[in-house]
Amino acid sequence: IEVINKDILKCFNDFKFSRPIKVFGNLPYNVSTKILTSFIKTENFYESYKKFVFVFQKEVADRIVANENSKNYGRISVLTAWKTERTKILDISPECFYPKPKVWSSLISLSPKPKIEILKKAKNLEHITNTFFHNRRKMIKKPMKLLFKNYEKISKEINLDLNLRPQNISVNKFLEICKIYE
Repeated sequence: IEVINKDILKCFNDFKFSRPIKVFGNLPYNVSTKILTSFIKTENFYESYKKFVFVFQKEVADRIVANENSKNYGRISVLTAWKTERTKILDISPECFYPKPKVWSSLISLSPKPKIEILKKAKNLEHITNTFFHNRRKMIKKPMKLLFKNYEKISKEINLDLNLRPQNISVNKFLEICKIYE
């Protein structure tokens, strides 16, 4: 076995496998979302990965698996739902670890969706969701205005109510906005 000493956050597109693999682990909580989003943004996502089973801090896991119209729904929910089916398997008490963390954890499973909306760059979806969720309690008129000069026309074309808040917009609607942005 060859040991490769690389920073995981800098080498995702370097991984090449002869068939899709399953990835599992207890991710370091301080960089867990960066690791997850890096996996999702890889160029060879479907060729390389069959399933992910990860342990996250419970609050982060709740955001990853959240659906629209919930308080936990946000940027990470949209990005992961774009390419994966997300399932929370179980919550894990701090008592199950040594040394004991101060927080609960959750085990989640993510499997690539059979069909996704193709975007030119995943970074565009990150930018869109960042813009929308920057002020998550505000209505979406302002982020639309920041992204598009003709935001009112676009909103009408895609049947988007500018009085909604970001957590009320479906993943598909975010993808539609992203495609127009691109």
